[in-house]
Amino acid sequence: MKNNTNFVVNAIAYSCLLLFASLFYSCSEDPEPVNEEELITTLIVDLTPTGGGDNVQLRFFDEDGDGAIDPITTPLLAQLTTGKTYEAVLTLKNESATPAEDVTAEIEEEKNDHLFCFSVTGTDITIGYNDEDSNGNPVGLSTTWTAGNAGSAGEVKITLRHQPGTKDGSCPGSGDTDIEVTFNVQIVD
Repeated sequence: MKNNTNFVVNAIAYSCLLLFASLFYSCSEDPEPVNEEELITTLIVDLTPTGGGDNVQLRFFDEDGDGAIDPITTPLLAQLTTGKTYEAVLTLKNESATPAEDVTAEIEEEKNDHLFCFSVTGTDITIGYNDEDSNGNPVGLSTTWTAGNAGSAGEVKITLRHQPGTKDGSCPGSGDTDIEVTFNVQIVD
């Protein structure tokens, strides 16, 4: 009988120890808040030429995100003037919400985790970053676009990468794509 009593006492003590350890662990580890991916329905690139000239606006709108409705990109072919340098400012919105949400402010607030990547193919455009995060890595909400040779036409692809804790400034780098948009661009005289 004494062996059964010792076994029961030991089992109860062991169970209490496991219960206490699990309670201690769950209380000492606060879960990280989930950073939900933001819905981005709209990407606007406002290009302002330095030294004067016509502003150019590139706009992408996808009413239902990844849904069945096709996105709209305007203009169908953007024209930049040869030899001009443009200051570019990106604006991101969630226009499925009422009122529309400005996602740009959230990207700016979390700039240590976000990076815009720019890929130019077929056209003579050079893009340089004007902004950086607190670690000295580029962000891309503000850039400079320089239009080269007239007659070249191609694409500028803009990709927003979400890279929490891994951002090092290289494209595409690690992480997930929040939005990727391609604009058709031509250089004219």
